[in-house]
Amino acid sequence: MSTALLQELHQEVRRLYIAGSDLAAGDFRLKRLLPQFQQLGERAAVFKRLGEGIASLLEPGDGQGTPAAVRLQELTLLLESVLYTQGVTAPEGKPGELRSRNLFLDTKLPYRKLAVVRQALTTTGSGRYEIVTEAFKEGMFQDLRLFPLAIAALNDPYSEIAEFSMTEILPSYGPAIAGYLIENLNIAGGKSEVRKLKTIAKAGGTEVLEEIFQAAETGSDDIRAAAIECLGSHEAYLPALLEWSTDKKKVIREAAYKALATGGSPQGEERLYEAFAAKKDRELVADAVVYSSSVPLAERLSVLYMQELREAPQENVDKKKTEEVWSRIRPFATVLSGQRNPQLDELYSYVIQEYARFASLGYTTIINEAAWYKQRAASESAFDELQQLQKLDSRYFPHYFRAAQQLMTPDELYRNFGGTMINKLKAVVTKDSAQRNKLLMDTIKEQVMTAEEILYDAVWDPQRERQYRELGMLSPEKIQAAWDLRWLDLFIHRDVPELVCAFAHPGHEESRRYLLDKLSEQNNQQKRQRNHDFFTNIFTGLERSGMQDSELLELMMSVMENEKSYNPYRFDYAQFQQMLRFPASFSSRLEALLPNQRYYESRAQLEYVIHQLRSRE
Repeated sequence: MSTALLQELHQEVRRLYIAGSDLAAGDFRLKRLLPQFQQLGERAAVFKRLGEGIASLLEPGDGQGTPAAVRLQELTLLLESVLYTQGVTAPEGKPGELRSRNLFLDTKLPYRKLAVVRQALTTTGSGRYEIVTEAFKEGMFQDLRLFPLAIAALNDPYSEIAEFSMTEILPSYGPAIAGYLIENLNIAGGKSEVRKLKTIAKAGGTEVLEEIFQAAETGSDDIRAAAIECLGSHEAYLPALLEWSTDKKKVIREAAYKALATGGSPQGEERLYEAFAAKKDRELVADAVVYSSSVPLAERLSVLYMQELREAPQENVDKKKTEEVWSRIRPFATVLSGQRNPQLDELYSYVIQEYARFASLGYTTIINEAAWYKQRAASESAFDELQQLQKLDSRYFPHYFRAAQQLMTPDELYRNFGGTMINKLKAVVTKDSAQRNKLLMDTIKEQVMTAEEILYDAVWDPQRERQYRELGMLSPEKIQAAWDLRWLDLFIHRDVPELVCAFAHPGHEESRRYLLDKLSEQNNQQKRQRNHDFFTNIFTGLERSGMQDSELLELMMSVMENEKSYNPYRFDYAQFQQMLRFPASFSSRLEALLPNQRYYESRAQLEYVIHQLRSRE
């Protein structure tokens, strides 16, 4: 029996349920269906009864017979009974075993705990990444109810969540996740499918290599590139990788180069060298070879580097040609970054010898590479070369100094770079020597002033869990172990207050007087600059100089009361710790400073300190 006519009547009946049974009288749509049911009713009794039901609905009610609502209900009951008998229950296809995945997940967690993670994975906004990563650490993704959301996270608009799902969450389900993802992989897709493919490769291992290979051959460009990279460490696919490295599409060649570099086979290295030497794909190969740990390949490329440097122009006559040569030479820096071999030793010695030539060509990057390479060599010959280089260009003086630190004792370092009083006087005579002095001081500052990382909680604001990160001075113990203490006198003479603060130590009265004078100068300036680091350094230096705690804290309190010169956004860690040592009697003085604090952080810190001081009263 065809159900099309019955379904059409069912649709009209549903409409009347919504519109109201009173509107059925004279309904033109029912009138259109009635002749068809009457015609079929001549052959089947059920259609005759349905036709009678339609006819009764079309008749206007006189208020005495059966209500329209009852007639509509009777017609609907008969119609749905007929439709029910026409349903098909036989399954399509042939019966077989149900496919299952060995995902041993449970549902033990309360939904209240899962709700936060579900919301993070189904909405947008800030803070979601932290919720997801914390949930993963707690093992919440082993709950079956989060499994679909973990897969959907591959397409999250916030890329860090998508990447985290790809690299951490989904692989944690084990090899079984690979089979599940393969069934839903669209090899013509984009970024989310690429992430899915990478997850399959990571979780599935060798069991899914054939599927990865098929994706590499027939997928979209993005899928192909990702699949090719996944095949790099499997020797069986080396012929295909070599073939793909000559593909017309740049993205495919790039992926093949990376795969060959990862594989590390002799044939792969030969192909990489060939492609690099051919210059067409030099930058692509350079980015790929970064993933290679092949010493022979690095040595061959070093020889090629030297050859091309020797062939570079002698003078910058044709700027266009000079730039073209540079564009070909530049990728060597990427390829050989971090490498060390005899060929590079010779190459960078050649660069230093030819300093004037390469400087005139504008190839300063190569000279910089040579300076860093020789600095890390930590050898007498490299030190001599750096000495020669810094004479030619003072910008390389820091490399020379850092190389000396690796070879000399603290005493030797000071005698060579700190020197006698005569050297101190000479240091400011010429412009070049003044420049070297500045470079020396800046280099030491880099090593001393921001040497130690400090991570601390914002205890003054417990409702907002936050951590701050600061870079602080090298500790006095480390300075004493690595540096000659005579540097302190030199820093005072050359007026470098930051380093005086760091190197100050008990018993050196001149350093304390110097720092107090600097503090006085700062307070007396008519136009005070907002140098909050200055005050932090000064008080740290005075503490290191052995100043009595009571004197130091009173001095700090006095400076803080001068709000015009000191109103920081946040008190640095060192000064905040000193403030916590204030005597309890300072609480009222600190409270008087609160109205002058323009920033939330410093105000909250002061309130915290006041609370701590009053708790000690």
